Amino acid sequence: MKRKKSIHLHLVSDATGETTHGLARAALGQFPDAVATEHVWTLVRTRAHLDAVDAMIAEVGGLVFFSVSNPEIRRALEEICIRHQVPHLGILDHAVHILAQKLGKPASNIAGGQHRMDEAYFERMEALEFAVHHDDGQAMDTLKDADILLVGVSRSSKTPTAIYLANRGYKVANYPLVPGIAPPLEQITKHKIMVIGLIKEARRLSQIRKNRLESMKDAGNVHYADIRAINDELSAARRLFQAQNWPMIDVSRKSIEETAAEIINLYQVWRETHANN
Repeated sequence: MKRKKSIHLHLVSDATGETTHGLARAALGQFPDAVATEHVWTLVRTRAHLDAVDAMIAEVGGLVFFSVSNPEIRRALEEICIRHQVPHLGILDHAVHILAQKLGKPASNIAGGQHRMDEAYFERMEALEFAVHHDDGQAMDTLKDADILLVGVSRSSKTPTAIYLANRGYKVANYPLVPGIAPPLEQITKHKIMVIGLIKEARRLSQIRKNRLESMKDAGNVHYADIRAINDELSAARRLFQAQNWPMIDVSRKSIEETAAEIINLYQVWRETHANN
């Protein structure tokens, strides 16, 4: 059995740390045999805060990923890394350098600049509020304001996918398919929105639903997790999606991020097709 390699990873940011953390996780995903101990340092904007980072690096060593805009704090952090002989990387450096060259102007060096409360920020907040209010078939009377409607059987990742897409600025509603209840097709199809069907393998759905029933201590709803009943639900869902010509995504082996990326691609094509219709 191959032995896993351990590493201490220091993630230093002058803002929330989301960018640094996201890149580190993406990079670590390429090394499945690595086990990282993450030391997360956020809102690092003073020399006093750097002292704590210095002490931890001195104790455990490792590798430093950082996103720090203030030149003085950045320089001090780099000096700490050099003194302790630990590799370090400013994760936005290359992208900022290329942009500065192309735009012909230097970067602003604003701490947490990627999180500024601009128009795009408020659009994301509006989209997030929309997803919450239009979860699980709610507020169908304002469905016309949606960019995308996700339709699928229970536990097919509709809500988390909608929330993720909201954080990308898309207004997404979702509607659950319930056995014996016809979806409001007239209400759905009269609006100029993209509808996408989500499905998941029956065995995976059955296990997820069993876990949900156990957590809710609901022993009476036997059909909810029954594999045969689930197969019937999925067959009905597929027929619906095909009849309405809605694109269908099997989310069984996809992460929320992968599903969202596929939805965004479909939506871009759909929007171009329907832009002048």
